[in-house]
Amino acid sequence: MLVVRPVRTSDLPAIERMAVASGIGVTSLPNDRDKLFERIQQSATSFEHEAVPDTGREFYMFVLEEHGEVVGTASISASAGFDEPFYSYRSETFVHASRPLKVNNRIHVLNICHDLTGMVQLCGFYADPANGELGSELLSRARLLFIAGQRERFGKRILAEMQGIHDAQGQSPFWNAIGRRFFNMDFIQVEQAFVSHSKTFIAELMPAYPIYVPLLPDEAQNAIGQVHPDFERPFKLLTNEGFEADNYLDIFDGGAVLTADVDRLWTVESSRTYPVEASASLPESATTMLLSNERADNFTAVAARVALVDGVALTTQDVVQALSLANGQPVRVVPLHEAKEKRS
Repeated sequence: MLVVRPVRTSDLPAIERMAVASGIGVTSLPNDRDKLFERIQQSATSFEHEAVPDTGREFYMFVLEEHGEVVGTASISASAGFDEPFYSYRSETFVHASRPLKVNNRIHVLNICHDLTGMVQLCGFYADPANGELGSELLSRARLLFIAGQRERFGKRILAEMQGIHDAQGQSPFWNAIGRRFFNMDFIQVEQAFVSHSKTFIAELMPAYPIYVPLLPDEAQNAIGQVHPDFERPFKLLTNEGFEADNYLDIFDGGAVLTADVDRLWTVESSRTYPVEASASLPESATTMLLSNERADNFTAVAARVALVDGVALTTQDVVQALSLANGQPVRVVPLHEAKEKRS
């Protein structure tokens, strides 16, 4: 059975392996043992809050288990950039016009900003490719089931940064065209600096003036708003939820920054709670769906077969036990994305 639960301190070795496997560019899953341990501890504190926290510091880290083995991880930051501004590039159009010359040019520019500071952030996603699409979907959407069940803990808007284009040697055409000119650091070096020193150095060294995109090399222009092949699956999962690549870019590699209204996300809108009931045999109408309990400190989500009959969610005893529920207690249920795709 595939199970998503809060991270534990004992998961640190597995999280370290996944941080290495995630490769370059995933700064929200740093290859740094101390930083990872710090985040695990922060997550444990956040999950322990019974009352609704109001600090904005909350960080919720989840793991995906299969047969007791940790094979994936994903996180939620309750407030992006709580301790400092969350920097990104805002993509805009400037109009340069001259009436005497009858010239009217629309120019694509990038402005560094912190418009997204304070939004809920999905981050730190890694799922073992060998685990299949169901595991990736459960891991990604379990975070949204948690948000739906703990809605008062989170704000109205949400974002997710997508890894941009870079090669196997860690060369990013976007970074080389812009950031490298002000930092004299390779893309890999600046990623490591971010893990150690945060993004405050960006405001100190990056230009505050607009960057005119037509002046950039073609390779850098072509990388703007693109998603690394390794992130195509997470990108699809999020766009199926209703996330959109709006007008924001990652300041390092130019990758797309997706945004959405929390209450308009498909999992949040479509999930429903039902009293759960264990059944020795399920009716033919049973289908595989995502299920979660409504707890904060002992949150659990699974992908399992369930039948909705007369306002009751019928599933097997082992699923009820995995969710730490008893008959009659509420379970949150939502269809897989394929159900949405069939309807549309």
